Amino acid sequence: MGLQEKKAAKAIEDQYLGDYQKEINETVGKELPVNINWDTFELDFIKFVPSVCLQRLTDALKEVCEDDMGKEAIQESISSIEVYCIPNEGAEDKKELKIEDEVFSLTACWGGHHSGYFSDLVIREFLENNL
Repeated sequence: MGLQEKKAAKAIEDQYLGDYQKEINETVGKELPVNINWDTFELDFIKFVPSVCLQRLTDALKEVCEDDMGKEAIQESISSIEVYCIPNEGAEDKKELKIEDEVFSLTACWGGHHSGYFSDLVIREFLENNL
């Protein structure tokens, strides 16, 4: 990861990540750390983390946690969230949502063609079907 990528990632963390983290924790009702694996991101995709990744994740969690059953399911099943970025080419076939060992992983191209990342509806449906 070069200096440009490090500076871009730090800017996103400083400007956006704290607010999204706070909103996610309040929505879920517990600390649910979001770790963005910056070293998997190309420079051009880093700027899309707030709008394309974190906003969709937050919106999906709000939908799931609308009632106590959803909130409890998240609290009991997920202890952290990991975000990974993959290259745009072939992303539609390689993107993945997974819950394993209480870690919810989102792997997609968070800045490429819309077919390479997940909408909040798809994230919500995945959570509801896998919790």
